[in-house]
Amino acid sequence: MSIYIEVGDRFVVTSDQFQFILRERKVAKTGSNADKEYLDTVGYYPKLNQLVSGLIHHHIQQSAITTFEEMTKEIERVGRLCSDAFTSSYCDKYFAKNA
Repeated sequence: MSIYIEVGDRFVVTSDQFQFILRERKVAKTGSNADKEYLDTVGYYPKLNQLVSGLIHHHIQQSAITTFEEMTKEIERVGRLCSDAFTSSYCDKYFAKNA
């Protein structure tokens, strides 16, 4: 059973039988798929906590953060996004299955 969890409007968590996969939404700029959205793989993680750390790391490296205070706030914000996404997805699946 694979998962598909949207984290905010930019990232998606999927899985296969061995790992969690962090993907980033992007739009093709050229070629036959120009202007079409696709999911680019950011990384593969055997454990969910490693994926969350990878997401935060990836996000921080691509941001314009210049102070530790900004970094702390951004880490907390991304953490809340993950918590909301995982809780919402879990609850939706649980209640749909047990309805």
